[in-house]
Amino acid sequence: MDSPSDPDRFSNLPKLVFDDAGQVVTAPARWDSSDWLKAGGAVLALGTAMALDRSAEQEMAGRRTASADRFAKAVQNLGGTPSVLIAGGTWLAGVAFKDPEIRATGVDAMATMGIAQLLLALPLKEITGRSRPEAGKGAHDFHPFGGGQSFPSGHTTQAFALASVIAEHADAPWVSGLSYGLAGLVGLARIEQRQHFLSDVVAGGLIGTFVGKTVVRYNQARRGEAGSKVAMSFTPLIQPGGYGVSLALRF
Repeated sequence: MDSPSDPDRFSNLPKLVFDDAGQVVTAPARWDSSDWLKAGGAVLALGTAMALDRSAEQEMAGRRTASADRFAKAVQNLGGTPSVLIAGGTWLAGVAFKDPEIRATGVDAMATMGIAQLLLALPLKEITGRSRPEAGKGAHDFHPFGGGQSFPSGHTTQAFALASVIAEHADAPWVSGLSYGLAGLVGLARIEQRQHFLSDVVAGGLIGTFVGKTVVRYNQARRGEAGSKVAMSFTPLIQPGGYGVSLALRF
């Protein structure tokens, strides 16, 4: 499993990530008509979201409650450090149990999050310089390279990056639905916290999903096999003083 030519070998990971980044940047050159149709749909969705930014902000503000605020503060963290820990933990589990598919899932997740953030999300934040909703300057306050950090949502980018990788590796519709659903909650939480507009969240979701799908499909082709699928189960945990979700990987 850990031969010198293995793309997931630790010493080969820098090259793998570099190659993945190249695939992401050059992806449009390989798109067919259906891919361009999807890209057009993504642009349309983003444009629609921008047109709804103000009304969505007002609607969310009108529904804000103390309990919703607490829930949003907890959920938004899934787009931060926990997602990195999940990716790293998955990779370590694959190494420890000598399971190439589990390990590949962790590798793809870490590569996807790094590329999505460093290559797309962070540069776009600087280029657009959009003010956050909490600044009170409205949905159309853009000052390129002016310090605004609203567009796109980094937390949402991260959440959808992880979700798309899990969905691509796990051959189960319900796993895909749950993964994307949790990522969507991260986006809603960021809107509720007045950190992002609707279009910031939509853009982050599109970026994370695009990079995730591109990375997984390219890396799986390099591995020379579709790979065995990850069997995952999620169990709600409701206990006195707290709640959460238990994730189990079966291999």
